Amino acid sequence: CNTRPWEFIVVEDKARREELAKVHPYCSFAPAASLVIVVCGLPERQEATGGWEFWPQDCGAAIENLLLEAYALGYGTCWCGVYPNPERVRALQELLGITSTPLAAVAVGAPAESPAARGFFDERKVRFL
Repeated sequence: CNTRPWEFIVVEDKARREELAKVHPYCSFAPAASLVIVVCGLPERQEATGGWEFWPQDCGAAIENLLLEAYALGYGTCWCGVYPNPERVRALQELLGITSTPLAAVAVGAPAESPAARGFFDERKVRFL
């Protein structure tokens, strides 16, 4: 229904990125990134449509588009999950002064490496009917 149940918090301030690294165990590289984009859900935007429980999928699709566009522009990214871990959600809400639900923190910056693609495709997991 095109409710766009998200908001994006762009964390450019290095001190705030350092704090983010302290409260999220898998974002230790956040201070070295150029910025971190915290993608937050607004499930209340979907209540009228009856699809309120789909905000994580909508935010996930927005994150994937963000990752693809960053790559196309030559940036490296790392998607660090926040939701549904309640401790991480609360910590980021407090750090950022928000009431929306942080779904993920995406670090963006110059890539430290360019690893070869890993072949994750497994044809046994694809079924044609």
